[in-house]
Amino acid sequence: MVLMDEYRKIEMLRKHMKEKGLIHKLTVQNREALIKSYQEIRELTTYQENYCNTYKTNRLLKPAEEFYIPNAKLPVNFNGNGRARLTTPSGFFIAKSPIPSAGYGAWTKTRVRKYTVLGEYEGEEHKIEGNSPYSWVIYEDKKKEKRHFIDASSPAKSNWLRYINCARNVWEENVYSFVCDNLVFYMTTKEVEPNTEFLTWYGRNDGLMLGITKLHPASELDLNSTFYIRLSYMPQDFKKNNLKYHQNWFSNKHDIKENKIQYGILDSYHDGAWKIQRENNYTYYTGEDGFSVPFVCEHQPLDVK
Repeated sequence: MVLMDEYRKIEMLRKHMKEKGLIHKLTVQNREALIKSYQEIRELTTYQENYCNTYKTNRLLKPAEEFYIPNAKLPVNFNGNGRARLTTPSGFFIAKSPIPSAGYGAWTKTRVRKYTVLGEYEGEEHKIEGNSPYSWVIYEDKKKEKRHFIDASSPAKSNWLRYINCARNVWEENVYSFVCDNLVFYMTTKEVEPNTEFLTWYGRNDGLMLGITKLHPASELDLNSTFYIRLSYMPQDFKKNNLKYHQNWFSNKHDIKENKIQYGILDSYHDGAWKIQRENNYTYYTGEDGFSVPFVCEHQPLDVK
Protein backbone atom coordinates (compact mmCIF):
# COMPACT_ATOMS: atom_id res chain seq x y z
CA MET A 1 0.00 0.00 0.00
CA VAL A 2 1.22 3.52 -0.74
CA LEU A 3 0.14 6.59 1.18
CA MET A 4 0.56 10.36 1.27
CA ASP A 5 2.35 11.12 4.52
CA GLU A 6 2.37 14.93 4.76
CA TYR A 7 -0.40 17.50 4.52
CA ARG A 8 1.85 19.83 2.51
CA LYS A 9 1.89 17.23 -0.27
CA ILE A 10 -1.88 17.46 -0.45
CA GLU A 11 -1.54 21.24 -0.75
CA MET A 12 1.03 20.79 -3.51
CA LEU A 13 -1.34 18.44 -5.32
CA ARG A 14 -4.14 21.00 -5.09
CA LYS A 15 -1.91 23.71 -6.52
CA HIS A 16 -0.78 21.45 -9.36
CA MET A 17 -4.38 20.48 -10.21
CA LYS A 18 -5.41 24.13 -10.39
CA GLU A 19 -2.40 25.28 -12.43
CA LYS A 20 -2.86 22.48 -14.97
CA GLY A 21 -6.62 23.04 -15.23
CA LEU A 22 -7.38 19.51 -14.08
CA ILE A 23 -9.97 20.27 -11.40
CA HIS A 24 -12.97 20.07 -13.72
CA LYS A 25 -11.86 16.60 -14.82
CA LEU A 26 -12.56 15.28 -11.31
CA THR A 27 -16.11 14.33 -12.26
CA VAL A 28 -17.81 11.44 -10.51
CA GLN A 29 -18.07 8.86 -13.30
CA ASN A 30 -21.35 7.32 -12.08
CA ARG A 31 -22.78 10.73 -11.17
CA GLU A 32 -25.93 10.64 -13.34
CA ALA A 33 -26.95 7.18 -12.14
CA LEU A 34 -26.46 8.18 -8.50
CA ILE A 35 -28.45 11.39 -8.89
CA LYS A 36 -31.27 9.40 -10.51
CA SER A 37 -31.32 6.78 -7.75
CA TYR A 38 -31.40 9.51 -5.09
CA GLN A 39 -34.34 11.15 -6.84
CA GLU A 40 -36.14 7.79 -6.81
CA ILE A 41 -35.61 7.59 -3.05
CA ARG A 42 -37.27 10.98 -2.57
CA GLU A 43 -40.16 10.03 -4.85
CA LEU A 44 -40.67 6.83 -2.88
CA THR A 45 -40.70 8.74 0.40
CA THR A 46 -43.27 11.18 -0.95
CA TYR A 47 -45.51 8.35 -2.17
CA GLN A 48 -45.22 6.58 1.19
CA GLU A 49 -46.16 9.76 3.08
CA ASN A 50 -49.21 10.31 0.87
CA TYR A 51 -50.24 6.68 1.30
CA CYS A 52 -49.89 6.91 5.06
CA ASN A 53 -52.01 10.08 5.25
CA THR A 54 -54.71 8.42 3.16
CA TYR A 55 -54.60 5.30 5.31
CA LYS A 56 -54.96 7.24 8.57
CA THR A 57 -57.89 9.21 7.18
CA ASN A 58 -59.84 6.32 5.65
CA ARG A 59 -58.77 3.10 7.42
CA LEU A 60 -62.02 2.96 9.42
CA LEU A 61 -64.19 3.79 6.41
CA LYS A 62 -62.86 1.34 3.82
CA PRO A 63 -61.98 -2.37 3.83
CA ALA A 64 -58.33 -3.35 4.28
CA GLU A 65 -58.03 -4.74 0.73
CA GLU A 66 -58.35 -1.21 -0.65
CA PHE A 67 -55.09 -0.33 1.07
CA TYR A 68 -53.00 -3.47 0.70
CA ILE A 69 -53.02 -7.12 -0.37
CA PRO A 70 -54.74 -8.98 2.50
CA ASN A 71 -53.54 -12.26 3.97
CA ALA A 72 -54.98 -15.45 2.55
CA LYS A 73 -57.88 -16.73 4.65
CA LEU A 74 -56.84 -19.39 7.12
CA PRO A 75 -58.57 -22.79 7.08
CA VAL A 76 -60.73 -23.75 10.03
CA ASN A 77 -58.27 -26.37 11.23
CA PHE A 78 -54.54 -25.84 10.74
CA ASN A 79 -51.21 -26.42 12.42
CA GLY A 80 -50.44 -23.30 14.45
CA ASN A 81 -46.78 -23.25 13.44
CA GLY A 82 -47.83 -23.14 9.79
CA ARG A 83 -49.84 -19.94 10.18
CA ALA A 84 -47.29 -17.60 8.55
CA ARG A 85 -47.03 -19.72 5.39
CA LEU A 86 -50.79 -20.20 5.18
CA THR A 87 -51.36 -16.43 5.10
CA THR A 88 -49.46 -16.18 1.77
CA PRO A 89 -51.88 -14.55 -0.73
CA SER A 90 -52.67 -16.05 -4.11
CA GLY A 91 -49.96 -15.26 -6.64
CA PHE A 92 -47.12 -15.48 -4.11
CA PHE A 93 -45.18 -18.36 -2.60
CA ILE A 94 -42.54 -19.26 -0.01
CA ALA A 95 -39.42 -21.04 -1.26
CA LYS A 96 -35.71 -21.39 -0.58
CA SER A 97 -33.71 -18.17 -1.00
CA PRO A 98 -30.45 -18.25 -3.00
CA ILE A 99 -28.92 -15.83 -0.49
CA PRO A 100 -26.44 -17.74 1.71
CA SER A 101 -27.84 -18.60 5.17
CA ALA A 102 -31.09 -16.72 4.46
CA GLY A 103 -33.32 -19.80 4.65
CA TYR A 104 -36.70 -19.36 3.01
CA GLY A 105 -37.83 -16.28 1.10
CA ALA A 106 -41.08 -14.77 -0.21
CA TRP A 107 -41.55 -14.86 -4.00
CA THR A 108 -44.04 -13.71 -6.60
CA LYS A 109 -45.54 -15.88 -9.36
CA THR A 110 -46.76 -12.89 -11.39
CA ARG A 111 -45.60 -9.38 -12.27
CA VAL A 112 -46.21 -6.94 -9.41
CA ARG A 113 -46.61 -3.24 -10.09
CA LYS A 114 -44.47 -0.54 -8.54
CA TYR A 115 -45.87 0.93 -5.29
CA THR A 116 -47.97 -2.16 -4.55
CA VAL A 117 -48.48 -2.46 -0.79
CA LEU A 118 -47.97 -6.14 -0.06
CA GLY A 119 -49.53 -6.02 3.37
CA GLU A 120 -49.13 -5.29 7.05
CA TYR A 121 -46.24 -6.97 8.87
CA GLU A 122 -47.72 -9.07 11.68
CA GLY A 123 -46.16 -10.35 14.89
CA GLU A 124 -46.25 -10.20 18.66
CA GLU A 125 -46.18 -6.72 20.18
CA HIS A 126 -44.06 -6.23 23.28
CA LYS A 127 -41.88 -3.65 25.05
CA ILE A 128 -38.76 -5.75 25.52
CA GLU A 129 -36.06 -5.48 22.88
CA GLY A 130 -34.73 -8.78 21.58
CA ASN A 131 -32.09 -9.89 19.12
CA SER A 132 -34.56 -11.26 16.60
CA PRO A 133 -33.98 -10.21 12.97
CA TYR A 134 -37.77 -10.52 12.61
CA SER A 135 -38.39 -7.62 15.01
CA TRP A 136 -39.28 -4.06 13.98
CA VAL A 137 -39.06 -1.18 16.46
CA ILE A 138 -41.97 1.27 16.54
CA TYR A 139 -41.34 4.69 18.08
CA GLU A 140 -44.47 6.14 19.63
CA ASP A 141 -43.30 9.76 19.98
CA LYS A 142 -41.09 12.20 18.07
CA LYS A 143 -38.36 12.11 20.73
CA LYS A 144 -38.17 8.32 20.35
CA GLU A 145 -38.47 7.86 24.10
CA LYS A 146 -41.49 5.52 23.96
CA ARG A 147 -41.37 2.46 21.78
CA HIS A 148 -42.60 -1.08 21.28
CA PHE A 149 -41.62 -3.97 19.02
CA ILE A 150 -43.42 -6.07 16.44
CA ASP A 151 -41.73 -9.46 16.61
CA ALA A 152 -42.48 -12.01 13.88
CA SER A 153 -39.98 -14.64 15.05
CA SER A 154 -42.80 -17.11 15.77
CA PRO A 155 -44.41 -18.53 12.59
CA ALA A 156 -47.51 -19.20 14.71
CA LYS A 157 -47.98 -15.49 15.47
CA SER A 158 -46.96 -13.76 12.25
CA ASN A 159 -47.73 -13.68 8.53
CA TRP A 160 -45.97 -14.39 5.23
CA LEU A 161 -44.07 -11.07 5.21
CA ARG A 162 -41.71 -12.52 7.85
CA TYR A 163 -40.08 -14.47 5.01
CA ILE A 164 -38.95 -11.36 3.12
CA ASN A 165 -35.16 -11.31 3.47
CA CYS A 166 -32.69 -8.43 3.68
CA ALA A 167 -31.42 -6.90 0.43
CA ARG A 168 -27.66 -6.62 -0.06
CA ASN A 169 -27.71 -3.77 -2.60
CA VAL A 170 -30.08 -1.40 -4.37
CA TRP A 171 -30.30 -3.59 -7.49
CA GLU A 172 -31.89 -6.51 -5.67
CA GLU A 173 -33.93 -4.41 -3.23
CA ASN A 174 -37.53 -4.29 -4.48
CA VAL A 175 -39.54 -3.74 -1.29
CA TYR A 176 -39.66 -0.71 1.00
CA SER A 177 -40.70 -1.17 4.62
CA PHE A 178 -42.18 1.78 6.50
CA VAL A 179 -44.09 2.62 9.66
CA CYS A 180 -47.55 4.17 9.47
CA ASP A 181 -49.99 4.59 12.35
CA ASN A 182 -47.77 2.36 14.55
CA LEU A 183 -47.95 -0.43 11.96
CA VAL A 184 -45.29 -1.71 9.54
CA PHE A 185 -46.15 -1.99 5.83
CA TYR A 186 -44.19 -3.49 2.95
CA MET A 187 -44.43 -1.80 -0.47
CA THR A 188 -42.73 -2.58 -3.79
CA THR A 189 -40.22 0.00 -5.05
CA LYS A 190 -40.18 -1.14 -8.67
CA GLU A 191 -41.87 -3.46 -11.13
CA VAL A 192 -41.20 -6.99 -9.83
CA GLU A 193 -41.01 -9.71 -12.46
CA PRO A 194 -42.48 -13.23 -12.04
CA ASN A 195 -40.42 -15.75 -10.04
CA THR A 196 -38.53 -12.97 -8.25
CA GLU A 197 -37.76 -12.97 -4.55
CA PHE A 198 -38.94 -9.98 -2.53
CA LEU A 199 -36.08 -8.26 -0.66
CA THR A 200 -36.16 -5.26 1.63
CA TRP A 201 -33.71 -3.29 3.78
CA TYR A 202 -33.85 -4.47 7.41
CA GLY A 203 -32.48 -1.27 8.93
CA ARG A 204 -29.08 -0.09 10.11
CA ASN A 205 -28.60 -2.38 13.13
CA ASP A 206 -29.58 -5.59 11.38
CA GLY A 207 -27.66 -4.48 8.31
CA LEU A 208 -24.46 -4.07 10.33
CA MET A 209 -24.95 -7.54 11.81
CA LEU A 210 -24.96 -8.83 8.23
CA GLY A 211 -21.95 -6.70 7.28
CA ILE A 212 -24.04 -4.38 5.09
CA THR A 213 -24.42 -0.59 5.28
CA LYS A 214 -26.95 1.44 3.31
CA LEU A 215 -25.93 5.02 2.72
CA HIS A 216 -26.44 7.05 -0.45
CA PRO A 217 -23.51 9.32 -1.40
CA ALA A 218 -25.93 12.13 -2.39
CA SER A 219 -27.16 12.27 1.21
CA GLU A 220 -23.71 13.51 2.26
CA LEU A 221 -21.93 14.73 -0.86
CA ASP A 222 -22.78 17.36 -3.46
CA LEU A 223 -22.84 15.49 -6.76
CA ASN A 224 -24.02 18.50 -8.77
CA SER A 225 -21.37 21.20 -8.35
CA THR A 226 -18.49 19.74 -6.30
CA PHE A 227 -15.47 17.90 -7.68
CA TYR A 228 -13.82 15.05 -5.76
CA ILE A 229 -10.52 13.21 -5.70
CA ARG A 230 -9.82 10.24 -3.41
CA LEU A 231 -6.66 10.37 -1.30
CA SER A 232 -4.76 7.71 0.58
CA TYR A 233 -3.11 9.60 3.41
CA MET A 234 -1.31 8.91 6.68
CA PRO A 235 0.60 11.70 8.46
CA GLN A 236 4.09 10.74 9.62
CA ASP A 237 2.95 11.52 13.18
CA PHE A 238 -0.77 11.00 12.73
CA LYS A 239 -1.52 11.04 16.49
CA LYS A 240 -0.68 14.75 16.58
CA ASN A 241 -2.40 15.59 13.32
CA ASN A 242 -6.00 16.68 12.93
CA LEU A 243 -6.40 14.17 10.13
CA LYS A 244 -6.50 10.75 11.71
CA TYR A 245 -5.42 7.61 9.94
CA HIS A 246 -7.76 6.62 7.14
CA GLN A 247 -7.94 3.29 5.39
CA ASN A 248 -7.85 3.18 1.62
CA TRP A 249 -11.25 3.46 -0.02
CA PHE A 250 -11.38 -0.25 -0.91
CA SER A 251 -11.26 -1.13 2.82
CA ASN A 252 -14.36 0.96 3.36
CA LYS A 253 -16.40 -1.90 4.83
CA HIS A 254 -18.08 -2.78 8.09
CA ASP A 255 -15.73 -4.85 10.23
CA ILE A 256 -18.06 -7.41 11.84
CA LYS A 257 -15.43 -8.78 14.26
CA GLU A 258 -14.47 -5.38 15.67
CA ASN A 259 -17.94 -3.89 15.04
CA LYS A 260 -16.63 -0.75 13.39
CA ILE A 261 -16.54 0.88 9.99
CA GLN A 262 -13.34 1.99 8.26
CA TYR A 263 -13.48 5.24 6.27
CA GLY A 264 -11.77 6.70 3.27
CA ILE A 265 -11.11 10.39 2.60
CA LEU A 266 -12.03 12.70 -0.26
CA ASP A 267 -10.53 16.04 -1.17
CA SER A 268 -13.40 18.15 -2.51
CA TYR A 269 -13.32 21.35 -4.57
CA HIS A 270 -16.29 23.71 -4.61
CA ASP A 271 -16.54 27.38 -5.52
CA GLY A 272 -12.77 27.99 -5.35
CA ALA A 273 -12.18 26.23 -2.04
CA TRP A 274 -10.73 22.82 -1.10
CA LYS A 275 -12.00 20.73 1.79
CA ILE A 276 -11.11 17.26 3.04
CA GLN A 277 -14.05 15.15 4.11
CA ARG A 278 -14.76 11.57 5.09
CA GLU A 279 -15.86 9.03 2.51
CA ASN A 280 -18.37 6.57 3.94
CA ASN A 281 -19.31 3.17 2.60
CA TYR A 282 -21.61 3.80 -0.37
CA THR A 283 -21.25 0.37 -1.98
CA TYR A 284 -24.96 -0.43 -1.44
CA TYR A 285 -25.62 2.09 -4.23
CA THR A 286 -22.32 2.10 -6.13
CA GLY A 287 -21.45 -1.60 -6.21
CA GLU A 288 -18.20 -3.13 -4.99
CA ASP A 289 -16.16 -0.83 -7.27
CA GLY A 290 -17.14 2.01 -4.96
CA PHE A 291 -17.57 5.73 -5.48
CA SER A 292 -16.07 6.27 -8.94
CA VAL A 293 -13.65 9.20 -8.60
CA PRO A 294 -9.95 9.71 -9.46
CA PHE A 295 -7.47 8.19 -7.00
CA VAL A 296 -4.14 9.73 -5.91
CA CYS A 297 -1.47 8.40 -3.57
CA GLU A 298 2.14 9.01 -2.52
CA HIS A 299 4.87 7.40 -4.63
CA GLN A 300 6.95 6.14 -1.69
CA PRO A 301 5.88 2.79 -0.15
CA LEU A 302 4.85 2.77 3.50
CA ASP A 303 7.43 1.05 5.74
CA VAL A 304 5.31 -1.44 7.69
CA LYS A 305 8.23 -3.15 9.49
